[in-house]
Amino acid sequence: MDFDKLFELATPYLERNDFGVAHTKRVFDIAKQNFPVKPELQELTFASIILHDIGGSSIKEQYEKGPQTATIILKKLGCPDYFIRQVCEIISTHHEHPENPSEPSRILYDSDKLVMFSPEEYLHYNSRKDFDWNKIVALMYSKQAKQLAEELLAQRRKERNG
Repeated sequence: MDFDKLFELATPYLERNDFGVAHTKRVFDIAKQNFPVKPELQELTFASIILHDIGGSSIKEQYEKGPQTATIILKKLGCPDYFIRQVCEIISTHHEHPENPSEPSRILYDSDKLVMFSPEEYLHYNSRKDFDWNKIVALMYSKQAKQLAEELLAQRRKERNG
């Protein structure tokens, strides 16, 4: 799959979101840099990451509009129906926290949480009253994600406190 082409087709929709396509690219890069993805799951994992916020800014919009928009885009790329269904299932539940998610769902979830610790997004979340960074870390699936989140959190706090 041509991920650059998928990003190109998704960009007009992603730009409607709070952090725009830049957020999606950060999530994509975090996943690629931190989580080994089995070759047979790479297309599903990375397509799901690119399309995870395609429906809009709110979770409701993402769940309601995301699958239909993703379907249109993936059909343009000639993806088979079973693949499109798998991507749509992942993006229509990507904020949920099931006990045993699929590997692509787990990687998307952890990467989407890790991006919150990025210099570009940290201040947005940290400015919310009663935001609980420890809860975000606790929800992550992999030990690697939790460790990285703790390191990034310490780094962001150090930067803020000079």
